Amino acid sequence: MKKHLPILLIFLFLFSACSPQNGDNTPFEADARLKISVSIASVQWLVDQIGGEQVQTQSLTTTGDDPHTYEPSPVQMTAMAASDVYFTAGVEFEAVWIPKFTDANSNLEVIDISEGIERIPVADQLHEEGGENEGLDPHIWLSPKNMEQIAGNIASVLQSVDPENAELYQSNLEKTLASIEEIDNQLKQMLSQNKRTQFLIIHPSLGYFADSYGLQMIPVEVNGQEPSPSQLAEILAASKTYGIHTLFTQTGTNPLNVQMLAEQAGIDEIIEIDPMAYDWSANMLFIGSSLKKALN
Repeated sequence: MKKHLPILLIFLFLFSACSPQNGDNTPFEADARLKISVSIASVQWLVDQIGGEQVQTQSLTTTGDDPHTYEPSPVQMTAMAASDVYFTAGVEFEAVWIPKFTDANSNLEVIDISEGIERIPVADQLHEEGGENEGLDPHIWLSPKNMEQIAGNIASVLQSVDPENAELYQSNLEKTLASIEEIDNQLKQMLSQNKRTQFLIIHPSLGYFADSYGLQMIPVEVNGQEPSPSQLAEILAASKTYGIHTLFTQTGTNPLNVQMLAEQAGIDEIIEIDPMAYDWSANMLFIGSSLKKALN
């Protein structure tokens, strides 16, 4: 599928060729492989597992990026203009940028990977479900069952766009589903016996994970903002009541704020997780083992 880049994007490409590039910021190579862009690195991992050598991929966000405020780089926009498919996960920045992606590439197929997944509200402090104005939790990939659905959705799209390699995609899908199921089984065993189910986390990123294993996430942030004094008092009281000794934070969070909260709550261990990590399997097991330690 040939595409002609807009003149502005050609200049961006030339500019980027003189700039440092690495990882996901490298433009696609001009070959016959499908060019796939995604919003989240864990989804990129999934596309790579299923697509194998038949795809080139880029993730717009990765470790340390904030999907609430993220803006694509010029090089990523160049790669987007050459993409055949964009898999959207419904993260915040996409509402603004997807129209710009399609303006730059009228042939781009935008596919929602969440089809068939029941989204849950963003957790609201000590409640298991969010309030009316908080919206839905975008972190759908942090659940094995959701990831199985996403994998099936991705495989169907690849088979439709590239029917010549449909059997390969189906074979890779079956292997990937088996791998996801194994991760799920390990996590079930890992988190089956705990002293408590409640855990404290700065950003409410583990809602789907918590739902999968019968846990209760207590987030510090409220609608993406720091808690009010009364909300903070409630969090500190709950931390004492439940005997919580670990605070979860994520890459990119201000460490001084995290340390201050830990001291106020009498918490002696801080664990940093990365919901945006590329290697989904390793990341899920790290989160699981970290939670196992925190819940006992």
